[in-house]
Amino acid sequence: MSKDFYKILGVPRTATDEEIKKARLKLARKYHPDLNPGNKDAADKFKEVQEAYEVLSDPEKRTKYDQFGDLYDRVGPQPQGGPAGGRVRYGETEGFAGSPFDMGGGGGGFGGFEEFLRSMMEGGATGSPTSRAGGRASSAAPAEDIDFGLDITLEDALRGVEKRVTLTVDDVCPDCSGSGSARNAKGQFDLNKGVCPKCRGRGRLPASRTLTVKVPPGVWDDYRIALPGQGPSDARGRRGDVFARVQIQKHPKFERDGQNLTFDVGVPYTVAALGGEIPIEMVGGKRSGLLVPPGIQTGQRLRVTGQGMPALDGRPAGDAFARVKITVPKDLNERERAMLEELAKLRNDPVRKK
Repeated sequence: MSKDFYKILGVPRTATDEEIKKARLKLARKYHPDLNPGNKDAADKFKEVQEAYEVLSDPEKRTKYDQFGDLYDRVGPQPQGGPAGGRVRYGETEGFAGSPFDMGGGGGGFGGFEEFLRSMMEGGATGSPTSRAGGRASSAAPAEDIDFGLDITLEDALRGVEKRVTLTVDDVCPDCSGSGSARNAKGQFDLNKGVCPKCRGRGRLPASRTLTVKVPPGVWDDYRIALPGQGPSDARGRRGDVFARVQIQKHPKFERDGQNLTFDVGVPYTVAALGGEIPIEMVGGKRSGLLVPPGIQTGQRLRVTGQGMPALDGRPAGDAFARVKITVPKDLNERERAMLEELAKLRNDPVRKK
């Protein structure tokens, strides 16, 4: 009968490698023979979990399994005593010890639970702490990386800034290596002895990190800044990385498009008609004058060269754009009104008479 390895591990067919690994570790803790002495059903379940993980953790085997189920053509030489070629079904090995799922050691090939946990922390594919040649596993899974949001102002993004932040991350408990289990008199992990007193069964301990994040000038929303080696630690003391994800607060005056900035500027109707120069204030309070050509219309934009965001990571420096809004006075005196009426008469504009 074909076996559903995804069902055995309790994961969907779209599960990631990390989800598969976590599912295997959870089930292995439940069914490991060291924790279920004399329980044949648990031993069989543990074997099934190992078989499923051995296939689904290997990209090539998983691809073939997804195509053909647990029956597919194996190419190349077979293990001694196995079929000479053709179809091989997963799960039909005679006994667990010496099979592709052998964990080494005694106990019918299962190995000790402590060794199993150690191998899991070191990223072993089948749970074996040793290679076939008897050496240690040659590679280990990296520690976990984490992201956090870092709020800054547009002024900070323009000039660059240093921010001090304090994070709490979960390190693997050094006493139980992440198992959450207490040790017995022999120093072995033993669920029957209860939970680890240091982490209270969580397998992890909160740890505080106070970090300095250097934000370069010109950053944008979701820009990631790496802080290597500041993340959670694994069972061997290696730490993952922390990434600060920049979030720029909305500015009341300036809008951002890439490295360019846009802002509204009020232009008196007389300046709009005749041309002139008006004062403007840029990000950070820098003041300058803006030349307005005669006949400017509301909605038109005037470029302020080099006053956008600085260049960064291949993005060129931006400019600022002043978006014109023509302003009209509401408090005309008698002389101003008379002059405007005369102008309207010259231009044949249909103004309302007072």
